[in-house]
Amino acid sequence: MKNKITVMHFVSGFTSGGVEQMLYNYCRFMDKDKYEFIIVYQHEPVQDCLEKMESIPCRAIRITARNENFIKNVTDAYKLIKKYKPDIVHTHMNLMNFCALLPAKLAGVKIRISHSHIAEKNKSVIYRVMAYICKKMNVWNATALMACGSEAGYYMYGKNKMEKNQVLIIKNAIDLEYYRRDYELRAAFRNELGIDEDTLLIGHVGRFSEQKNHIRLLQIFKSVINKREKSKLLLIGTGELVEKMKDYAKTLGIEESVIFYGTTKNMKDMYSAIDVFVMPSLFEGFPVVSVEVQAAMVPSVFSDTIEPACKLSNLVRFVSLEESNDRWADIILQETEEKKKPELEMLYKAYDIREKAQELDHYYISYLKQITKGKVMSNDKN
Repeated sequence: MKNKITVMHFVSGFTSGGVEQMLYNYCRFMDKDKYEFIIVYQHEPVQDCLEKMESIPCRAIRITARNENFIKNVTDAYKLIKKYKPDIVHTHMNLMNFCALLPAKLAGVKIRISHSHIAEKNKSVIYRVMAYICKKMNVWNATALMACGSEAGYYMYGKNKMEKNQVLIIKNAIDLEYYRRDYELRAAFRNELGIDEDTLLIGHVGRFSEQKNHIRLLQIFKSVINKREKSKLLLIGTGELVEKMKDYAKTLGIEESVIFYGTTKNMKDMYSAIDVFVMPSLFEGFPVVSVEVQAAMVPSVFSDTIEPACKLSNLVRFVSLEESNDRWADIILQETEEKKKPELEMLYKAYDIREKAQELDHYYISYLKQITKGKVMSNDKN
């Protein structure tokens, strides 16, 4: 009989993305005497992010990426599951969750969780057909369905399952006290960047991918500079489009005012340093960064494609992507000038990681008891 409950999480990779941060938060605040965490990933990791995850502690194992060899990706997953015999397989790869859920089902894992973190929109017909098939595969091979928010739930599992309460919403909770704005860190980080207090510093966090809409962000920032010359844009993240965005910044003539920072272990420093946060994403589920930035008491401007429930304070304003770049710039400048007194009651009530980690723990334990007829641990594993 095992001493701990083994939970095997599947993610695409270790970057500075929201899924990895959400997973880090929950694993860090769950009882290490009760759980053993194994994180299975595919792509070349950002070393800082991998080291942070391993510090929980947890075991991180890389398998063949789907885009390199799809069949080997699935068989690698199956072999790992057979080797470690997890009590729970919890997948965070969105449409591709079935690539781990199916091997888990074949290996006899009783609890198989599909977790949705996205709510994509405006894709091609071919993509939507493929997505439909993937969603069905996820549901067929899962024993439990989760989502980071209602829009991510509706997107992945459909209206019927959402309205029948067959999808558990696991909020992207964080350590709220950790992210509170620190003015000493603000001064130190701005000094590192060579930015004085008179300079408007706009921040953004996200993987350099089509979804995050960096092209539009750079266009908006150019409009900001036209209205307030002493401005800088700080971009945190990595991804396949970094070099393309650097070239585009040069094309717009704003390269001297854009800081491509890469990744950082110390997000609190960045949040403390910036004056306003801007996120013009094409689509999102319920981004962790939206919670973090409000906990840091930073005024924020989000595209209206982001789930409305992300507004957890009076510090968030939604703007349509149909609005002009000049209009976006006006709103960004307005938000920095208003100096609102933060109203954070809703945030603290619903997104404290300590409470939410206990809720996930309770769910795991309840499900295990249900599966094993009153026994918390499975007796058929060595």
